[in-house]
Amino acid sequence: MVFYGMAGGDPKPVDPKRLMDESKTLTGGDLWNVLTSHTERIRRAGELFGWVRDSSLRVRVSQRYPLSEGARAHAFLESRQSIGKVLLVP
Repeated sequence: MVFYGMAGGDPKPVDPKRLMDESKTLTGGDLWNVLTSHTERIRRAGELFGWVRDSSLRVRVSQRYPLSEGARAHAFLESRQSIGKVLLVP
């Protein structure tokens, strides 16, 4: 399982005994384990923005909503049906 953010709410609880019975492991981490210095953060940000500038970064957009329908967009996120980004368009 890969878990990004918590826009859809807390994930369902995991039974540790079931993990052990199935020889599975649950582990975690965050970017602060990788981006350990100001220099590294600047280097990585430069790489990311380079991809944005040359259009090589592809972002999957699940849904677009008018800004006036923010509550509807939030309900969609909470439904956990989204795969990709949910955009509010002005």
